[in-house]
Amino acid sequence: MNPRGEFEFSVDASYENEKGPFKVISIDGDDMVIRWKNGEEVHTSVEFQGRIQMRRQWEKKRQEDLAAAAKPAQPKPKSPSKKKAKAPAQ
Repeated sequence: MNPRGEFEFSVDASYENEKGPFKVISIDGDDMVIRWKNGEEVHTSVEFQGRIQMRRQWEKKRQEDLAAAAKPAQPKPKSPSKKKAKAPAQ
């Protein structure tokens, strides 16, 4: 990621958005061309697709955090109990 916190794309790299996995065909400034596996291509903005990627990363982390919080806590090992000896009956 760059210092401004924007998502950085690379040409020929694969990513995924709500439509599915896609490959970056070209980047020119804030414009990019992406292609899905079915061959569909679209001209879009780097900023728009970057927001999608950042949101998807946030959602994934949130799901992982929720799943971790939902796991039952491991029980603490029981310490040996110290039973007091009963006084002899009188």
